[in-house]
Amino acid sequence: MAVAITLSGCTEPTWPKKYFPTEMEVKRTLFASSEFGLREGCDAFVAEISDRAATRLVRVEKKDSRVSAVPPNGWRSSPMEDESNTHRYYESAFGGCNSADGPPLGDLPGALKRPGAFYRIINNGEAIAIIVPNAKLAGFFNFG
Repeated sequence: MAVAITLSGCTEPTWPKKYFPTEMEVKRTLFASSEFGLREGCDAFVAEISDRAATRLVRVEKKDSRVSAVPPNGWRSSPMEDESNTHRYYESAFGGCNSADGPPLGDLPGALKRPGAFYRIINNGEAIAIIVPNAKLAGFFNFG
């Protein structure tokens, strides 16, 4: 008799603060979903950030009479550049990790298409961290 064991499950997700600047303070978690399997895992988090963090994360730079926001070190400013040669596995986590959780709150994927957000691609496209200071939202999406 053969017995099959499936190595998968759900865990209690925790905010992945190691991927965010130290100035980032989470006020409350709005959405959290996490699953793992034998070879892959999925994490989707959306958090409201504090007023203080939203203010501290935005640095302004003046150049040629233009003012622009400067992203934290190691981060990029939106809109996201079209990098067709880059894998975007993290997009699989944009809707949450399973259909029972429903979609995450906020339009963080949409914020990547407009100015005003900061993002950081992690693990060769398996994950992305997003901060939208004006909306006081941050998100982390991982699929890999």
